[in-house]
Amino acid sequence: MEPDFPMPQGYVWQYELIRYVQLWHAAWLEKGLHILTIMGTERFYVLALPIIFWGINKRFGLRLAYSFLTSMYACNWLKDAFQVVRPIGIPGVHSAYTETSSGYALPSGHAQGGATFWGLLGLWIRKAWFWVLVVVLVFCIGFSRVYFGLHWPLDVIVGWILGLLFAFLFWWIGQWWTYRQYAFKIRMTFAVAIPTIMLIVHTGTTSAEYAMLLLGIGVGAVLEERWLGLELAPEWWRRVSAVVIGIAGVIALQWLIKWPVEVVLWRLVRDLLIGVWGTLGAPYVFERSGLYRKAEDNGTID
Repeated sequence: MEPDFPMPQGYVWQYELIRYVQLWHAAWLEKGLHILTIMGTERFYVLALPIIFWGINKRFGLRLAYSFLTSMYACNWLKDAFQVVRPIGIPGVHSAYTETSSGYALPSGHAQGGATFWGLLGLWIRKAWFWVLVVVLVFCIGFSRVYFGLHWPLDVIVGWILGLLFAFLFWWIGQWWTYRQYAFKIRMTFAVAIPTIMLIVHTGTTSAEYAMLLLGIGVGAVLEERWLGLELAPEWWRRVSAVVIGIAGVIALQWLIKWPVEVVLWRLVRDLLIGVWGTLGAPYVFERSGLYRKAEDNGTID
């Protein structure tokens, strides 16, 4: 049944699909989808990216961070370009967990971020069982946004497509590009130029935060390779200890946003510091504390 109020052309079927999906209401389904929608928030990636970089594979972790942050920057740029309003407040649509949504709708950040993050992990791990997990997670994270009335179905579909495109693009780039292939000045130039261009192209607050975080990560990675050149320790307890210390530092820096005042400039400085901490500050602490050591050959560091 079509809505009895005006709807933009092409949105009636999306409205009807949201209404249909929300007929499936069940407590267990809502709890499960709530967990999945949290997996698409900043809180999840703030933990997941450092765990991979500090505790699993440094080189791939850096590639994943660049892929994810660039994808999310593009997502926010497109949101502001299309300016599609969310279905929140539309008669007949029940919207829950609205605190996990901000800004415009198209494309869905949860869908795009999930497709980029898990898609690139799938390309790296290359196991059939993991690809099944990737498909299930990416679909369910996107589906949760429709189920909770926070996105139109088209927002999610576009997010999936763009997210996978970024995953495959950065996987292809990573086959021939590493910071170690070029002289220090060239690597530093790229580390500074890319986020600077991003800041110029789109000045939105959220996009600027992604660019500043990328600036800190890139500059820190280049300096870490030049000054430290650490390799991850083979002992699992050392890796776990490094991850715990590193995440504690991230949390401490995040709290700086509450002091002395919450202003955009302060948030950008915070993001820059978090990026530098992730790729330079934390590794320095790991080296000084004896958790990690310098590689004998920096060209073979993971």
